[in-house]
Amino acid sequence: MYQKVIRGYDSVKKLPEMMEKLGIRKPIIIGSSHLTGILFRKVPEVLNAPVFSGYHANPDLADSEAGAAMYRMEECDGLISIGGGSCMDTAKAIKARLNTEDENSLKASKLKNIISCPQIAIPGTAGTGSEATQFAVVYENGSKVSLNHTELRPDGVILDPALLDSLPAYHKKACALDALAQGIESYWSRGSNDDSKVHAYLAIIGVLDNLKTYLGGDPHAVSEMLDASFQSGKAIQITRTTAAHAMSYRLTKIMGIAHGHACMLTLPTLWEMMLEHEEMKETLQDLSTKMRLGDSQIVPKLLRGILYDLEMEIPTMPDEKTLDELSDSVNVERLNNHPVTMSREEIREAYMRSFTPPCENEKLACLDIWRYYGR
Repeated sequence: MYQKVIRGYDSVKKLPEMMEKLGIRKPIIIGSSHLTGILFRKVPEVLNAPVFSGYHANPDLADSEAGAAMYRMEECDGLISIGGGSCMDTAKAIKARLNTEDENSLKASKLKNIISCPQIAIPGTAGTGSEATQFAVVYENGSKVSLNHTELRPDGVILDPALLDSLPAYHKKACALDALAQGIESYWSRGSNDDSKVHAYLAIIGVLDNLKTYLGGDPHAVSEMLDASFQSGKAIQITRTTAAHAMSYRLTKIMGIAHGHACMLTLPTLWEMMLEHEEMKETLQDLSTKMRLGDSQIVPKLLRGILYDLEMEIPTMPDEKTLDELSDSVNVERLNNHPVTMSREEIREAYMRSFTPPCENEKLACLDIWRYYGR
């Protein structure tokens, strides 16, 4: 499915044009009160649209039921999501619920064309790339439910950098790390191909080259970061993610850290563990060269240097029970995409190594690599 994409500052004002192309006359808007307020000010044509903001940061399956009920009651004919990954995942789950006959079909992503509801995604963060994918993650009684269907990929995307202005600093950092992790994971995924590697490369370089100035508020860097996020989504739409993402979901629940923070916590360790596999050395060397680092052993230090520089804390080492819970929570399906097979013991080891704080000299070396990167 070809996505209609509009880019640029204040491009959200072109929403009516995209709605007309997709045949949307009365949308339901999924988003926070803050971003929907901005949308209403910039696009008064949608002022009368019903708004669904009753979703959780980690979307609950029940959220989609409430959103679908509003969609039907208001007799809507399209979905507009404006916000981060949670918002866009909720919109996808609403569409899935509208086009499935029962709860089991919903959780199995067995969609039918019951209700036509074209979907427009307007990201309010630069990181998840959810606007480019057909996947959604929701939770039922604390357990993750993965939705996956071609019809869940948004029909239209608006990339407006102006919407990122009020994003809190921590979430800007965490979302950028998510895009970087997705680019790296997609590049080494077993499902990678020539097309996915192009998108993954653009995501990785887009984040690395713009992160410092993006966090400083440079308008060009903001635009570049938003596109890097979109590229990371296009990459994982082809390849899916790997172990770092699979290991992140329970971390966010238990540790209370953002998704991108959780992904980057384990990614350097996973890289180091793969260096121990002879068959991975060529791929990791290729990737490190693409990242303009040359030596593949330097990359994990660079990634940790970013974490330290952004003051993204390494949580305290969990107790044995929590480590077991984390290890048991990893989705085996996600590990099928990981380039090397990992046992439960190796997953547990990866968590332990990721939680181990560095000595001061090691930390300073990692910081130096990042701070001098690109000079």
